[in-house]
Formats: sequence, C-alpha cells, structure tokens
Amino acid sequence: MDSSEFESKINALELRLSRVEGALMKAVQSPAAPLPHALPLPVPPPPPKLQTLLKAQAPAAANPASKPVVSKERSGNWLGIVASICFVFAAAFIIKLSIDSGWLTPERQIGLAVLLGIGLIAAGFALMEADREYSSLLPGAGIIVLYLTVFAAHRLYSLITFESAISLVSLVSGACVWLYTRIREDWYPVTAAVGSYCAPVILSLGSSSTFSVYYFLLCSTAFAIISIWVKSRTLTLVSAYLAIMMTAFIGLSLKQDGLIAGMLALNFLVFSSGTYLYTRQTLKPLTEAESSGFLPLLLFFYAMEYYFIDRLRPGLAPWLSLGFAAVLLGLYLSAKKWFPEAKIGSQSMVFAFVAVVCFHSFYLELLPDGARPWLFVAVALSIALTSVKLGESQKSGALRIPALAVLAVMLIEYVGMISHLLSGSDAAWLAVSLASLVSMWALIYARGDEFAGRTGHGPLLGAAHLLAVSGLYRLTTDTSSLAVSASWLFYAICVIAFAFNRKDEVMAKSAMLVLGFAAGKALLYDAASAPTTVRILCLLLTGAALYGSGFLIRRISGWKTEPKRQQEPSGV
Repeated sequence: MDSSEFESKINALELRLSRVEGALMKAVQSPAAPLPHALPLPVPPPPPKLQTLLKAQAPAAANPASKPVVSKERSGNWLGIVASICFVFAAAFIIKLSIDSGWLTPERQIGLAVLLGIGLIAAGFALMEADREYSSLLPGAGIIVLYLTVFAAHRLYSLITFESAISLVSLVSGACVWLYTRIREDWYPVTAAVGSYCAPVILSLGSSSTFSVYYFLLCSTAFAIISIWVKSRTLTLVSAYLAIMMTAFIGLSLKQDGLIAGMLALNFLVFSSGTYLYTRQTLKPLTEAESSGFLPLLLFFYAMEYYFIDRLRPGLAPWLSLGFAAVLLGLYLSAKKWFPEAKIGSQSMVFAFVAVVCFHSFYLELLPDGARPWLFVAVALSIALTSVKLGESQKSGALRIPALAVLAVMLIEYVGMISHLLSGSDAAWLAVSLASLVSMWALIYARGDEFAGRTGHGPLLGAAHLLAVSGLYRLTTDTSSLAVSASWLFYAICVIAFAFNRKDEVMAKSAMLVLGFAAGKALLYDAASAPTTVRILCLLLTGAALYGSGFLIRRISGWKTEPKRQQEPSGV
C-alpha cells in the first residue's frame, strides 16, 4: 500500500468520525428525534473531550440538583429603623393632638397609643417567621410607645396617680424583659433603651420632675437585667450613659440635691451589679476596650455625685466618694477570683477610678494640711520596704495611672518642702524635710540596684541632694555663711564615701555637683569675706575635702575596668 492510499483511508475515517460526533450532538440536544439509519448499532460512548464539551453546552435547567443559593438580605434594615421611629413619633403626636385641636379626649388619646403599642408588638410577632431580625424592630417600637403612654398619662393629663404610674412602668419593663426571651435580637433591647430614656425629650416635656428620676431608675433596672440575657456589654454601656447623664442633667434644674444624689448612687449600684452578674453568669470578664468605654462614665458620675452631695452636706461628699470606689474595687476583686490565671480587662479602669477618687477625695479634701507632707515619707518608706518590683507599673498598663497619681502627690509635697525651706523657718517643715530626706536615702539604699541604669536613678539622687542642701541651709544659715558651706561639704563627702562603699559611680558623680557648689561658695565668697585666720582654715579644709574626694572618685572610676580584666581569657 502506497502512501496515497493510506492518506485516503485516514481521511475517510476522519470524515466518518465527524459524522458520528454530529449525530450524537443532535441526539443529546433533542432526545426525541430518531437516530439516522446510517448509524451502526450499538453506538459507543463519546470520547472524554466530547463529554466535557456536551456538559459545558448543556443548559443549567437540565441539572435539577443545582439550586440558586438564597442569601438573607440585610440591606433594608435601615428602612425598618426609620419606620419604627415614625411609629414612635406618631404615638407621641397622638398624645399631643388635643393640645392643638382638642377633638380627642385625653382618655381616647391614651387608649389609641396603647392600642398602637400592642399592635406593633403583635405585628412583629406575626412577621417573625419571615425575617426575625427585621420584624423585631416593631416590638421594640411598641415597647417605646407603651413607655411614652404611661409617662404622658401621668405627666400630661394626670389620669393616673404617681403610684399607678410607677407600677405601670414596672409592668412595661417586665414586658420588655419577656419580649426579649421570645425575640433574642441584640439590637432590640438597645433600641428600646434609647427610646425609653429619650421619652421626655420626644414628648417635649420640661422633664424636670420627680417621676422622671424614678422612671430612669426603673428603666436602668430593667435593662441591666436584659443585658445579662442579651449577653451584650453594649446594652449595659448605653443604658448606663443615658441613665446617669439624664438624671444628672435633670437634677441641675430640679433643685432636689438629696434625691438626685440618691438616684445617681442607685443607678451606679444597678449597673455595677449588673456588670458583675453578667461576668458571673457568662464567665466572660470585661475586655480592655469595653472597660475604656466605662471609664469616662465613671468619672462623670463621680463629678456629678460629688457636686450634689457637696451642695447638700460638704463634709460627707469625700467619704461617700471613697465608698463608691471601695464598692467598685470590691466587685473587681470578687470577680478576679473566678479567673485566677487570666488577666481581667477591667483592671485598668478600676485602678484608674480608684486612683482619681483617692487623689481628690482623700488627699485634697480629707487629709489635713499638716499631715500631707508626711505622706511623702510614708510613700517613700513603703516603696523601700516592700518587695514589689518597680518595673511592674511600667509593664502593666493597669498600674500606670495609680503610679502617676502617687508620683503627683510626692512631687507636690516635695515642691512644698523646698519652698518652705528656702523662704521660712518653721520647725515643723524642717522636721518633715529631714524625715523625707531619710526616707529617700532609705529608698536608694534598699532599691538602689533596681534604679541603677534607669532614667529614674539620676532624678532621684538629684532630688535627694536638693532637699539635703535646702535643709542644711535652713538649719545652719542662722550660724554663719561658712557653716552653710561646711555642712554642704560634709554632706558631699558622706555621699561620696557611701558611693565608694557601694561602688556606685553614678551616685559619686552626682555628689560631685554638691561638692563643687560648696567648694566654690567657700573659696569665692566665704574665704574672701572672712578674717585671715578663718580664711586660712577655710582654704585648708576645702582643699583637704576636694583632694580626698578626688582620690575616691579615681578609685571608683577604676572599678569599671577591673572586672573586664579579670574576665579576659589567659590564652589557650
């Protein structure tokens, strides 16, 4: 067989295969059509490439198992929120309608508002199966309407007594708690809380009433309970801000300081206990981000509570403020027992609040002026005698604010001591300055190794030297100027000798400043104005002090190279 016959047979086979493939394509696309008579029996399966091509060209409807994925649409939530706000405003204007037109009696207005609130709740439950999250907007709006109705029935029309209004608000709060057990949507109680606390504003009332204060307290209790079930710190935070801030603002115009102070305290206890019980129930402590949100509220509460109590009984305000700090600290310590190995995020918030309260209420208000300088001695000795590492306050952000508060107290008292030593001659200030100097050197002696190499080492030595120079000046200035210089020289030599004993080069060099200042004063001022005999003695003593100190400094400077020489290898 020559090559031409072979090529013709190959071409015939390719033509036959193309016809078979075309017939199979038509058969798949129209199964009812009869097969051509030219096809052989039986028909073999199509090749793999042809199967892939057929599957790609087959319509999607041919595969009944493939169904489109249905995604739950959330983009319309804002429409439901706006609609709920419209419903709330509609109820508010129904209640106010008689003020403008007078065609509805107050009883009918309240009745229509109640029906609207119940209808919104029922409509929300009816739509619950279709979209739980979106339909839960309606019961939230219904609860707000019921709150507004009770408020208006007592404040606008006096249809119910104060006792009845309190009872009805309690019932509405209970209904709010019950609704959550059926709805279980996080944002629903938050919406109800915002609407409930803003009820006086929506009704355009003066809102300066005793009922408003009790109303906010009952709402706080209800939402503190709901927040535990919702398991949302956001609800607790929003409710606490609204309750405390609105109660305080109402108190500014209500002129009932005792009532407002008591209600602020009760709101504080409600939300503190609610947060504590939330942690106990869920075993999830506050995070640092959540705690940072509570700290501004606590500081605002402290400022307003102190203001109202101080107007009522000035001497009682600091003690009660310390009591609030003790309550918060006690709740923290109790909660910390449940997490012995884990870090609680509320630590920074609690310590910061306690530090602010102690600084203001205890240090500035309760502590007598004569006892404040001795606080410097107590703090310095406490640090010197305790075994707490000084670096912990820098590693832990929780201890940073208390450490800054303690540092501020010590700085204030230190400046006060220096000022009194340079300007006055009070023996009491001289005694406390001497005790403070002793406490500072006790701190350097006990914890000097921890300060070594830190930025706080130099300032601490400088502060001790300045206090010593000021105290010696006040102690010897009545004798003579030469006595002042001699006392400074003696102090500097003692410090250098102490540094020589501890092998502390930084301490020795810091004492050189005092030595140089004392020597300069002795040579330039005291020797020039003294008689000849005293001048010679002054020069001899100053020269001996300088020479001996220089000898010790040279020995101290040589210590840096001695350990290195001992550690060098002798050679291998």
